[in-house]
Amino acid sequence: MLKMFLTFSLLLNFSNALAQKDFNPAEAKVMKAEATRLWQKRDDQQSLEESLSKFEHVLSAEPNNLEVLTYLTRGYFTLAELHLTNEDLKKRNFEKARTFGEMGMALNPDYKKLADKEIEEAIEKLTVREVPVLFWTAASLGKWARLNGIMSSLKYKGVILAMIKQVEKLKPDFYYGAVPRYWGGFYAVAPSIAGGDMKKSKKKFQEAMSVAPEYLGTKVLYAELYLVKKEDKKEFKKQLSEVLIAPNGPQEIVPENLLEKKKAEKLLEKADDLF
Repeated sequence: MLKMFLTFSLLLNFSNALAQKDFNPAEAKVMKAEATRLWQKRDDQQSLEESLSKFEHVLSAEPNNLEVLTYLTRGYFTLAELHLTNEDLKKRNFEKARTFGEMGMALNPDYKKLADKEIEEAIEKLTVREVPVLFWTAASLGKWARLNGIMSSLKYKGVILAMIKQVEKLKPDFYYGAVPRYWGGFYAVAPSIAGGDMKKSKKKFQEAMSVAPEYLGTKVLYAELYLVKKEDKKEFKKQLSEVLIAPNGPQEIVPENLLEKKKAEKLLEKADDLF
């Protein structure tokens, strides 16, 4: 039996600590509006951190607000993945993302009932309503595990894949090709004994790029994980150069695309070290 990284007793204590803050619903409404405004500028690290702080205050007044918990899960993932460079800080923030993600999933009573006993069965109880918080929790756990080494990746592999499969089952078109993009990354970085397969990786990355070419993060991930492993420096440079001149996309993902362009630029600067 494999339990999630955080126990529900810890989650409950965390939730109770938030609830004990002196913060009323009227103030929470104003704070949420400000947090949402700052969220629109999440390509700026300070704006994102201020947004997350305010969303945490909102949560103290509304501890069962799935929307807020989803913002926090996705937000701490974004902070760790696209802003921070220090590994310890990245791990700490992926951990925070998973904390809030677990709190969000635990709002589903069928999931909560089973999570401490049989986590993979519990994940199957999650619904379309929980898809966003489920995906960002899976992404955060995967990134955290990878930073902690192969043993952590293998330990949590079953849980992570169960989460992604549930997202795929419930909403296969979630967030600009998120599911095939995740599989593309998984097949590229996993060792062959754990399901790694470069042919499958390329196919899934191409699928993600096909269904949502406007999301620049897919090309960046394809270059970073697949093309580096394939030692294809020419294609690596081509893909990342295309990212730099690409449109910023629809407003919903402009902050992410701006951050992905910065990441592409840094990867290009490191090309000679990577190949």
